[in-house]
Amino acid sequence: MRLTAVQRLLLLLTGINLVNYLDRYVVAAILDPLGRELHLTDAQLGRLTFVFIAVYMCSAPLFGYLADRFHRPRLVAAGVALWSLATIGAAFVHSYAGLLVMRSLVGVGEAAYASLGPTMLADGFPESDRAKNFTWFYLAIPVGSALGYGLGGLVGGVWGWRASFLVAGLPGLVLAGWMAFQVDPVRGAMDSSQDMDANTPYIHRLRHVFLNRIWLACTASYVAYTFAMGGLSTWGPTLFQRRFFVSTAKAGLVFGVLAVVTGILGTFLGGWVTDRWQRRWPDAGIGISGVTMLLAVPVTAWALATHHLGTAYALFFVGMFLLFVNTSPVNALIVSSLPASIRATGIAVNVLLIHLMGDAISPELVGRRADALRALGLGAGDALAGALAIVLPAIAIGGLALWWARRRPVQA
Repeated sequence: MRLTAVQRLLLLLTGINLVNYLDRYVVAAILDPLGRELHLTDAQLGRLTFVFIAVYMCSAPLFGYLADRFHRPRLVAAGVALWSLATIGAAFVHSYAGLLVMRSLVGVGEAAYASLGPTMLADGFPESDRAKNFTWFYLAIPVGSALGYGLGGLVGGVWGWRASFLVAGLPGLVLAGWMAFQVDPVRGAMDSSQDMDANTPYIHRLRHVFLNRIWLACTASYVAYTFAMGGLSTWGPTLFQRRFFVSTAKAGLVFGVLAVVTGILGTFLGGWVTDRWQRRWPDAGIGISGVTMLLAVPVTAWALATHHLGTAYALFFVGMFLLFVNTSPVNALIVSSLPASIRATGIAVNVLLIHLMGDAISPELVGRRADALRALGLGAGDALAGALAIVLPAIAIGGLALWWARRRPVQA
């Protein structure tokens, strides 16, 4: 069966998204040997993630601005090539400063892709089919994350942590070369309307983005989702170790399996149900996302409260599944809510905000809260569980924000 041009673009962008998350999480698999060789403290190792996210989120608006004006596949190709070369370059550093520079360049390159990839997909598929096709695109997140942990650990264990960076960086160079020769989809070709000229001043474009009710609601919801998942994914394995005395290896393996399985099932189901229901109920996507986020609140609260390991595993599975369900519908709504002429700008600002107020801060906030609770006399496991409870209001706010935006026009 011969693939159409837009299907090939979807396949290519999904492959890049997979490599994107493989590269992002390979660091977590090799932190210990990397830290020993470079004589780094845990605080310095933790700062690698913060630096990456800080540069990533600050670079996203710049690429959003460029993408509304220039050839997007070439911009994406440049970004993928940059992050791949920076990942390979990390294999040759011998200082902490050099490692920080390499991870910063990875953040710049990934920002180019994160801002532009969804906009190209939106211009390749009609609004009625976007959630389904975005499902395949976002399925690459849990799969790529799992590959980052698994491949990084396997290669690092056999050939050393430097080899892990080499293996993680090489696939991106191949995909960058392929992307450079792709045709840029016509902006807005699949939209029902367009209402802004491409030469509109940037400040006016930002104003148009922030006055869009659907974009605001979805961005607020995704900030809450990112905040919650940042805290849970960082500290979840440690909670199993501290409260249930699970070994480090088993805790990481179990949490990784939970993330992959719930990520695939939740992302696929969210996109599939949205596509089936939105023909009858136009606001099905936003309703499904809102309901599943609200349902995740009591499930996650119970998971943090239980002292039975099997129950904790089951509840984390259900809670993470409910959170992942909203991935495809919310991202499809974000791109569909904006006119094509400012879509990349809106996506870029969204990327900035979800990280600025999401996973850039939640892991540290949880850690600080856990330290405070331990100082009050709580055990290590109970203190961490109590600290993780800060994600619960965020999840609830995310669900309520989507519910608030129901029955509002999708197009600004």
